[in-house]
Amino acid sequence: PIATVAYVISTTKCTYPFNPYDQASVLRRSIQLNSYPKHPTSKYAAKFYVFVNTPNATAYNYLNDRCGKLLSLAGWDNIIPQESQIYPALIKEPPGSMLKRNIETDGCCGHAELIKLATYKLTNHEIAVHLDLDTLVTNPFDELYNVMHYPPDTPEGKLARKQLVEVVAPTDLNRRIMGHPSKEFRHSKLNVTAEEILANITVNAYYTKDYNMIDPSKATHVEHVGVQGGFLVVRPSQVTYLKMRNLIHSGEYYGLKGGWFKQGYGGHIWGSMTIQGFLGHYFDHVDRDHSIELNRCRYNSIAENARTSSYAIQPRFPRGSLIAQARNESAKMGSKVPGQLNYYDKKCHDGRKNCDDVDCQRFPVEETRMVHFTYCQDPFKCNDCNFMETYKEVACYSYIKEWFRVRSTLPAEDIPHMDDNAFRTRIQYMKKDGTVDVHEGNCYKEYTFGYCQGAGKYIPLKERNFSVLPDDYVVSSDGGV
Repeated sequence: PIATVAYVISTTKCTYPFNPYDQASVLRRSIQLNSYPKHPTSKYAAKFYVFVNTPNATAYNYLNDRCGKLLSLAGWDNIIPQESQIYPALIKEPPGSMLKRNIETDGCCGHAELIKLATYKLTNHEIAVHLDLDTLVTNPFDELYNVMHYPPDTPEGKLARKQLVEVVAPTDLNRRIMGHPSKEFRHSKLNVTAEEILANITVNAYYTKDYNMIDPSKATHVEHVGVQGGFLVVRPSQVTYLKMRNLIHSGEYYGLKGGWFKQGYGGHIWGSMTIQGFLGHYFDHVDRDHSIELNRCRYNSIAENARTSSYAIQPRFPRGSLIAQARNESAKMGSKVPGQLNYYDKKCHDGRKNCDDVDCQRFPVEETRMVHFTYCQDPFKCNDCNFMETYKEVACYSYIKEWFRVRSTLPAEDIPHMDDNAFRTRIQYMKKDGTVDVHEGNCYKEYTFGYCQGAGKYIPLKERNFSVLPDDYVVSSDGGV
């Protein structure tokens, strides 16, 4: 291999009934299948790490930690205990700052979320990737790694930067060329191409942004979008790590509107005081020249609608675009469902006039590199699949099918028996022309390979040690492993 990439997951707490084993096992397997030597074209190998949040790293023993032990069995065998990445007591309080008083309750996990910054400390690797547990790798990341590995003046480096154009976010190119993410450089009079802009770039970080968490009608929100915390590719550097920590300890976070260093990365961002808001500021202002926002349909896709929806009764669900069959059915029902199914798409989340290039709900899973089960929900929840009215559901079930396909390739894994006629449900697939094929069948067999035996009826993995289990290991005649 050209290099071995560090893949990292982290845990901030381990409380019942949370069990990370199945997710961790399938995620690791998806990375293996898209890395050297298992993938036929990938040139980068993988090594697996876990960061465990603990108050005492010296005393930590993963064998005494339920989640640590399960993650080790799942094949994440390099477990690194991490104490707090920052010290709240050291956060300064310049006039107007509110960071020190509020960071511990911000976002999902307070300052414990900053454990992800420890990825920068893995300096024994040229490249490190931090992923949330509810993600799945669907294709190799070589196109990113090649840019980080090869200098721009080499033949390999020139080719890599030319290919990178295909996966860079359009908002990133707009910001680089026009100075604003929603001002389209392709419509300007500037005689410059994306290839020229990226030709000599040195990349230290890749990330995606979370446009679903902003109000596109507010111009300041569109310009200050938080990083989506589930995916981060970095060039490890102790210098960068310490620089980030010092910036946080400065306490320079000023309220909901001012945010970090009064640059606007404030309270409209979920987790604005930790990963999402801090890295949004850092990558846009501190290290703009060496950080790249990626197309969120290619990397870290959540099957989102690129536009806001007029669905007002429950705006959070569904937000996908109605497929033609659902809209036609709605029209037939008329007043029985007054307007509930006849909603329509409105303004682009990212503030541009046309955002079809990031309409991830219509983007085939085969062309993604990584998907994220936030909006789609975890595959092992085995949700009822009769309610499929939008492109979002169609995309999500293609992601779910890929998760269970990857599970089926695990050593010593059997596919459960399930009759075709056990359930009669809708099965939907996106066709190449963008329309949706709908027919009846057994969605639990079709999408989940029978690992869901009905709504909420998930068959969990049998625990075994994937760190030592060879790929050709088979289930014994008595069903044991």
